[in-house]
Amino acid sequence: MLNALLKALLREYRTHRMARFTVWVLAYGAALLSVARLFGGAPVALWILFGLAAATCGFYYLGRLIALIRPWRLRRRLIVAYVFVAIVPILLIVLLVGLGIFIAGGQFAALLVTADLRERLSVLQQLNRAVAHEARLNAFAKPDQAFDRLQSFYVNQLKGHAANYPELEITLRIESQDRAFRLQGANIQSPLTTPSWFNEEEFSGIVTDRGQLALRCIARVPTAAGNLVAILSEPFTPELLDMSGEGIGPVGIMTTRSPHGEALPLNSRMQAQFETAPGAFYQSASLYSKRIKLPEPANLFDITVVGASSLDPVSWQGDTKQKLAAAAVVYVSSRVMALNRRLLETQGEYSDVYVMLFKVVAVILLIIEGIALLIGVRLTRSITQTVDKLYAATEQVKKGDFSYRIGVPSNDQLSALGEAFDSMTASVERLLRESEEKLRMQSELEIAREVQAQLFPRSAPDVPGLVLYGVCKAARTVSGDYYDFLNLGGNRVCLVLGDVSGKGISAALLMAAIQSALRAQFYDGLAPTGGSQGRALSTAEVVSRLNVQLYDSTPREKYVTFFFAVYDAATRSLTYTNAGHLPPVLLRRGKVERLDVGGTVVGLFSPMTYEQAEIQIQPGDLLVAFTDGITEPENNYGEEFGEERVLEVVRRACYDSPQTLTEEIYRSVSDWTGSPELQDDMTMLIAKAAE
Repeated sequence: MLNALLKALLREYRTHRMARFTVWVLAYGAALLSVARLFGGAPVALWILFGLAAATCGFYYLGRLIALIRPWRLRRRLIVAYVFVAIVPILLIVLLVGLGIFIAGGQFAALLVTADLRERLSVLQQLNRAVAHEARLNAFAKPDQAFDRLQSFYVNQLKGHAANYPELEITLRIESQDRAFRLQGANIQSPLTTPSWFNEEEFSGIVTDRGQLALRCIARVPTAAGNLVAILSEPFTPELLDMSGEGIGPVGIMTTRSPHGEALPLNSRMQAQFETAPGAFYQSASLYSKRIKLPEPANLFDITVVGASSLDPVSWQGDTKQKLAAAAVVYVSSRVMALNRRLLETQGEYSDVYVMLFKVVAVILLIIEGIALLIGVRLTRSITQTVDKLYAATEQVKKGDFSYRIGVPSNDQLSALGEAFDSMTASVERLLRESEEKLRMQSELEIAREVQAQLFPRSAPDVPGLVLYGVCKAARTVSGDYYDFLNLGGNRVCLVLGDVSGKGISAALLMAAIQSALRAQFYDGLAPTGGSQGRALSTAEVVSRLNVQLYDSTPREKYVTFFFAVYDAATRSLTYTNAGHLPPVLLRRGKVERLDVGGTVVGLFSPMTYEQAEIQIQPGDLLVAFTDGITEPENNYGEEFGEERVLEVVRRACYDSPQTLTEEIYRSVSDWTGSPELQDDMTMLIAKAAE
């Protein structure tokens, strides 16, 4: 097995460039680790480069692994998934903890160093205050006497601590006279100047003065010889950094400036200078510990941490007190265990309790993750058994065998899935039967639609002086609306428009019954009671007869709104009866006349007497009859289209052809509802008199 694994790895190395790159990245990481072990550390930039390269290789092989797992059986894929669920979180937690330790440890080390520097400033400030107190107690007549007495005070008070304050410079100034000396007593030829912005009793902080970075304190006190100004200055030196990093690790100072030409804090001990590309931020000088080395690692996990902190020095020169825009940065290298010791030293004998608590939590986490892995594997087996049976069942369903049943007992939710599958297949069988029935009904409805289409007039009859047009749009497959043109001969024509209550098949059947009953009343254009020379056709009698027939042959809840009219081209007269229908509109020279003479709806009451009326059709008149499917459609706010909007469209398109007018009305209704679906059957009948 090991031999096969080695062959597979060798084949991977030979055939993929990314594999060769990964090998070189691993070799680079091993070399970097060796350097870190041998020399106490390696540059952070090299570790960052290794991390980026390793992450690239990791993402590549993670994608390869996913592609490899995809064709596996579900059981193997779930096992791999649970391995990732149990192991990857641990790795991520370890990575996050390590990153947190690196960041927190580094910043803690920087905090210790900056705290030491602040402590030194505090000591120097207290020393200056002691000198100020000494000056107040002694009445010095001359500046030289004060200088001698205070210099002796400094030297004697700090004689045993001179090693802790390397190169400490002291400047005393009374009026125009001054004296500068070091802590050991040696005089300095160039005393420190008093800044122009100093107008308080004392100041302490980190300053930059003539290219030098230093800890500096200044105090002013009145004496008999004049105002005394005492300045203590301790420049940053490798020795000072050694003392600040004692027990922590090497300390460095890096001073910077922006490309706008600010002064560089540079002294004789800070000689390293280099510049980057134009427009970038310039690193101007650096200073590093002289003798402090990185602590030896306590164990394999005792990693090196790096922290940094800004010092924000104040410019000693200038007329105003201001911090430099380009700050000085202190950076520290240390070991995790060394910092841990420094931290726990302050906690006393109970400090180990927190460490032990952390270890206990880590062990508990590992145990929980192991249990989670075990539960995941067992759950995988339970899932895959049910899934395998479901897969076999689906294969049978693919073949069309919906009678196949899994038969898994319902012990848990997964096995209950098998019962649900059995129930689903039974439902599918039932739905298939219902679908077949629905298809059969749709087929029958399509036949009914074709039959009904034959009942409507295929074309309008030619009548001298009158253009006729009618159309019906069904909301469903078949319509309950009815329109018709009956040619009576002798240049006479019947105009018929009806709206059956209800929709669908029942309304369509009643519509067919109305057509047959109506047409059965006519023979050769004569009235039912007349012969070839009989009296004129009475629309009221026709509607009355139709009412009796429908009342006797239909249920009580079924009725029809009906409009029946006869146009005689010889006399240009229109005789009509309106049985409860929306009154048709006669548009004549911009004025509207509604044809509303008649009676109630047809088929609801019997016997009923209907009336008729006669109007003369003049050239240019326009008759528009429509069902409530035109006026009652609602918009999104529940507002109906209404007759007034129909009349607006009619007035706007009255000079167009009847077909164009009809299309314009339908388009307006569709725009009003905002939907192409019809809310009700929409039927129109238009008659336009020639001018």
